[in-house]
Amino acid sequence: MLPGYTEELTKTSTEVAEPGGEPAAPEQLSQRAVQAQVASVTRAARAQAGSGGVLQVVHGAKRVGWAAYELQASATHLVQGVAKPPYAQTGTLDSLESRKLAEGVRYQVLYDRSALARPPQLDITTKLVAMGEQARVIHVAPTKLIMVDNEIALLPLTVTETSVESAVVVRSSAMLAAIARIFEDLWRYAAPFTANQDLDGNELRPTEEERWILSLLASGATDDTIGRLMGFSARTAHRRVRELISRLGVETRFQAGMQAVKLGWL
Repeated sequence: MLPGYTEELTKTSTEVAEPGGEPAAPEQLSQRAVQAQVASVTRAARAQAGSGGVLQVVHGAKRVGWAAYELQASATHLVQGVAKPPYAQTGTLDSLESRKLAEGVRYQVLYDRSALARPPQLDITTKLVAMGEQARVIHVAPTKLIMVDNEIALLPLTVTETSVESAVVVRSSAMLAAIARIFEDLWRYAAPFTANQDLDGNELRPTEEERWILSLLASGATDDTIGRLMGFSARTAHRRVRELISRLGVETRFQAGMQAVKLGWL
């Protein structure tokens, strides 16, 4: 484990006091109280830069949603994210992004293809891109992610089909540097977003040249063989193969061939 601490937001509603000092009844726990708890976590994560604290855990779908909101609200120059289901239920993240874009904050958002299959999301993303969001699409994203100013990130820990039940706040550390590198690699190989995105997989259909490379991959050809037959250097062939493997959302050459057949690319 990384050195540092883990802070859990597990207070029950009866532990949140009203202004008069009396504990609030469960039904009286306000959205403001939840926001205040989450805001304290994000402030603490930033304030712990020199104390060795690295991780903080946020429990509860509502708190996770507000953690996502508070982190983006604190951004000064860059927000990077990976969007895929399930979604935090705040209903305000898109309007917040609009405001931050207007303030000059850059957004780089990597969309899992399934995220754009949600009826409203394609229209929302199109509007945000028109406002300045940089968006790309990947076949299968490994996880949801929000990373702000290269200083702090939020990743899910436990999820259900409909919500993120807990998440971890990660501040500046070797772990955060690794997360940033993974995002950069995913971003490099993802396909640019277009407003007429084809959600059945056609937006990632290969060129004829790529189709030949995939055919050679499926036949078991090595990078040297692919380079020789295609007129590439072995280094270029290796890079092209890795790009195709990443676009297909798989890990091995064999899986790439199988996935290409499944998608009708071969």
